[in-house]
Amino acid sequence: APFRYSDNEKSQGLRDAQRKILNITPKTGMAILLDIGEENDIHPHNKQEVGKRLALLALKRDYGFELVDSGPLYSSHEIKNKYILVEFDHIGSGLVIKGKLEGFEIAGADGIFYAANAQIIDNKVQIHSNKVKKPLNVRYGWKNYFDATLFNVEGLPASSFNSSEISIKK
Repeated sequence: APFRYSDNEKSQGLRDAQRKILNITPKTGMAILLDIGEENDIHPHNKQEVGKRLALLALKRDYGFELVDSGPLYSSHEIKNKYILVEFDHIGSGLVIKGKLEGFEIAGADGIFYAANAQIIDNKVQIHSNKVKKPLNVRYGWKNYFDATLFNVEGLPASSFNSSEISIKK
């Protein structure tokens, strides 16, 4: 869950590593808690929601229930001129925004990420920044503490992600 760690700790990288391992490790799941983290308490107070999300994973994966058990997970991106178009797995009934769609950043060949504008188009997220003329990579929620803004219709938040193998610069 998000928490305001020290500047030396990078929990967003841990969240992204957990997301990546889901594709190569059978019988695993991840309850995404970006929307219920506590900025000043490492243990989210809303334990009921944490339990519900873990139960959704078990109900679908172990008991075969037909339900959405995860929030959106980065799948791939495509570069279209000065835009990046991001696709997600686990979009459920579709992608939605809570509040203003924030937390997306893009980088060009120099590896420097800049805050970007994002919008949902056909259940994909289109991202651009006037500071990046030829984008190569995209990331979302790349902070220790972050309020989720991208969800599926079922109310489950998207996970943090970074499309580059390593983050070259902040």
